[in-house]
This record gives sequence, structure tokens and C-alpha cells, in this order.
Amino acid sequence: MLYQLVLFDLGGVVVEVESDRLVHQVAQLLGRPFEEVQQAIYHEELLLPFELGRISATAYYEGLKKRLTLRWTYEQFVRNWNGIFTENTDVTILMQRLRKRHRLMALTNTNALHLDHIKASFPSLAVLEDWVASCDVGLRKPDPQFYFLALERARVRPSEAVYVDDRPELVEAGRAIGLTAVRFENGRQLEQDLQAIGFNV
Repeated sequence: MLYQLVLFDLGGVVVEVESDRLVHQVAQLLGRPFEEVQQAIYHEELLLPFELGRISATAYYEGLKKRLTLRWTYEQFVRNWNGIFTENTDVTILMQRLRKRHRLMALTNTNALHLDHIKASFPSLAVLEDWVASCDVGLRKPDPQFYFLALERARVRPSEAVYVDDRPELVEAGRAIGLTAVRFENGRQLEQDLQAIGFNV
């Protein structure tokens, strides 16, 4: 069948993420253990509300500063917070080919700072017709309603869409609501998996 829509996760698929880079920077700056800093940065009382759009970027920053006694200015924080992404050109080149016959959308768990940065920094992602982001809609994967919301916005049925993600549990969540889902490992593998389900790429 000809799938109408391809839903792409962003981090770990379309853009590569050096998440440990920020943790190492802060740990080195403060002379604190990596695990302690990592726990603070990803603390669910901070990061989860930030990714769901319930707190602002400045509120996340203030919370992190308090937890770690971090002396970065807000501008320093934003620069380092966003400095963890590089474009996965194998995927973005493939997306350019896919767009000739299919609609492309982003479906991502992310926060407002990362979302704005990715949109502004990678012009190749203009091929995405819509960005369904957790921080904008107040839902996160693997919540089935997040997937259904994306399909509703695209006006397609689950059977008409393919979903690409690098995390197995999120791939399974997509399959559970009727999507054809592909687990991403690398660009060549993704191309082969899409060909195997009928894509001409």
C-alpha cells in the first residue's frame, strides 16, 4: 500500500543527541559526580513538566540552578542546553526523497528550547509539514492519545501512516494503536526497512 504519512521522532533519529555532553560540562564546572548532575537535569519534577509545557524555560533553569547551585546565566544555560544536537544527514537526505510521495511530520517528546533550536538550526527540516511536540500539546509518548492527536492533525488513519523512532518501547506503543512502526538504528537500515514495506526510496 502507499502510506500517506511518515511520522519521525527527532532526537536519536533526525538529529543526533549528545545528552551526556551537557551533564559532563556541568559536572566538571561544579566538581560534582556525573550521576548526581544527571539526576538533577533529568529529574521528573523538572524535566517532565518542562516537556509537557507546564513550566517555562526560565522556570526549568531556575529549578536546575537551585538543585545544583549552578552559576550559569540564563543565556549560558540556553547555549549549553541547546548545544547537544547535530543533523543526521543520512536521515534528512532520505527525508528529501520521501517527501516527493509522502507527507512528513515530527512526533517528539521535547521542550520548548530544544524545539525552537532544532527548527531554527536545521533548514533541511522544512520538509516536515507539521511538528507535534509534547511541550506544545501537553502529551508525551507513549501516551496513545499523543499518537492519535498527530494522526488527527494529519487527517489520516493509523493504517495510512508509518512511524519511525529509536526507542523500542515507543515503537511498540505506536504499533499498539495500529501504526506501522520502524525502529531506527541507522540511515541505511531505515532505508532498507522502508523499502521492505513498499516505499520507493
